[in-house]
Amino acid sequence: MISVIICSVDPSRLARVSRNIGMTIGVPHEIIPVDNSSGRYGICMAYNIGGSQAKYPILCFMHEDISFETMDWGQRVCRHLEDPTVGLLGVAGGDARGLVPCSWSVPVGSKQINLIQHYKYSAGAPEHILETDPSGYADKKKVVALDGVWLCTRKDVFQKFKFDTATFTGFHGYDIDYSLQVSTGFQIYTVFDILIHHYSDGKPDRSWVKSAMLVSKKWRSRLPLSVTPQTKQIYSLHHWRSMRVFLERLSDLDYNYFQILYYLVYYSCNRFFSWRRLGSMAKFTLVNFLNKRRRQVTNPAISRQN
Repeated sequence: MISVIICSVDPSRLARVSRNIGMTIGVPHEIIPVDNSSGRYGICMAYNIGGSQAKYPILCFMHEDISFETMDWGQRVCRHLEDPTVGLLGVAGGDARGLVPCSWSVPVGSKQINLIQHYKYSAGAPEHILETDPSGYADKKKVVALDGVWLCTRKDVFQKFKFDTATFTGFHGYDIDYSLQVSTGFQIYTVFDILIHHYSDGKPDRSWVKSAMLVSKKWRSRLPLSVTPQTKQIYSLHHWRSMRVFLERLSDLDYNYFQILYYLVYYSCNRFFSWRRLGSMAKFTLVNFLNKRRRQVTNPAISRQN
């Protein structure tokens, strides 16, 4: 019933997650590991290779650093995907996606998340993140973009929409892009009746930023998008709040002041352009840059780390 495709870099992790799948999935299945321990494939290529080998009608593309808490989760996946209008499922997604490069998690609108997050880059204890819009929880909620930790679709959808190997050659951006591809013909959802553990948290780097920019460039004519229709004022608010988050990320990743200003202007020149907003963001960028320089002067260790 379900073909599970895993881009694998660690045989021990693959063995653990394979055992967990066997104990929890509850339906006939196959596991298709695509060996990427040498790093020769980007994740889009690995997923397309694995998906082309699948023999079952349901495809599950997933990371190997997860495990399933929910028993018989495969039966629930099959039930959700029985609806021909449903094209893609995940466990974390966002209600909107703007023109400014960002993740599936947006600073305006709602998030739809249901997973147990474990932390690799910080000392935080594992936590069950359960978040939705004000209307309350259901077994699934419609979203615009999904996180790629776990994605389920049907073979007929995959045959129509492949992962974009030409644009996304690394390991970022593919999930948002695939969500936007599938959403041109089907609905996509976060599910709340399947719970997984995710054993590492994301750490956006410059390659992540580059991929986010590629998503924005590829889908520029279709963005912004929202699950529910929004006014231009709401989209504008979303745009400029996303811009602030984007500029902060560039600063955190040590883009220089003039690079940040360039991207500010580049992503401001659209139908949401505002001299007042542009000036405010330019001021914010300058203050942020000067404060960072000041911290580096007073604490040389920060400068050496960067």
